[in-house]
Parts: sequence; C-alpha cells; structure tokens
Amino acid sequence: MINIVVSDEEPKTKKLLIQCLETAGFELISIENSQIRFRLAGREFSTTSESQTSSKPQAQFPCIPRLRQVFEFIELNYHQSITLKEVAEAVGYSSAYLTNLVRRLSGKTVNNWIVERRIAEAKRLLLETNYSIERIALDVGYQNINHFYYQFRNYYQNTPGAWRETQRC
Repeated sequence: MINIVVSDEEPKTKKLLIQCLETAGFELISIENSQIRFRLAGREFSTTSESQTSSKPQAQFPCIPRLRQVFEFIELNYHQSITLKEVAEAVGYSSAYLTNLVRRLSGKTVNNWIVERRIAEAKRLLLETNYSIERIALDVGYQNINHFYYQFRNYYQNTPGAWRETQRC
C-alpha cells in the first residue's frame, strides 16, 4: 500500500486533496476519522501513515478495515460452496446489511468478491499446473462446470483452455 500523509488537518486542505486526486483519476473509497482512502486501477491508497501487512495477495482484496473479516472468510472458504447468508452469519451481520456495507465500501457485492477470488485462483492453477479445466473448476468451488466457463469468459473473454494456451505461448 502507498501512503499519503496529510499534516494539515484543515477541512479545506482535505477537500482540495480529494478534488486533486479525483481529477487525476483516483476514486474516493471512504472517509473515516482522519483516513481518506482512494483507489486507482485496482490498488488502494490511504492518507494515514499506518501500514498493514498481510499474507494474502494485496491485489486480491482491498484494505478496508470494516470488511477485513468478510475478506478473510472468503479467503478461507472460496473453494467451497458459500453463500451471502453464510458470509453474513460468519461476521455477525444480516445479509441485507452486509450487502449494503460491502457495496458502499468496496463498490462490489459479496458475490463479486467470491467470484473474483475463485477466478484468480483458477487463473493461477491454469498457469502453474496441468490440471484439467474440470478439476480446476471443482478445486476453486464451482459445482457447475458450465457456470465456471461462463464466469471465466466474462473476466477474460475466452474459455479457460484457450486462455491457458494463449498465456503459455
């Protein structure tokens, strides 16, 4: 994570900083206490000097403290059949509240995050192993192979097998 430290706590300064960064193509993610978070091309930036370390891939899940438990649950369980209701129960929220919270803070739904994690792992397995497409789909949590093909094609505009061949050449 890249940190932007603001030493001037004036509201005018923060407003100017936000306007400048939005003009430069950054997306405002959240404002909490003295933290202002921005995103650019899937990366997240913060105005605090705190840095967080994680063993999980930084590009996979954004660093949003209020959603840490949600992302940890997804990381631990994406390879199984999990539902919004199960995620909500695991973190102590109702499904409706969790849906709104995740969408508001990250711009995506819980299901989007589950699918993205599964697709990321499928992509890794396609590149690093010779497993069959069916085995990979099952390993990353899909019970329906056709659904895996459909979602993979949505992300990469190609079937998993064709994508694998293109990437390996």
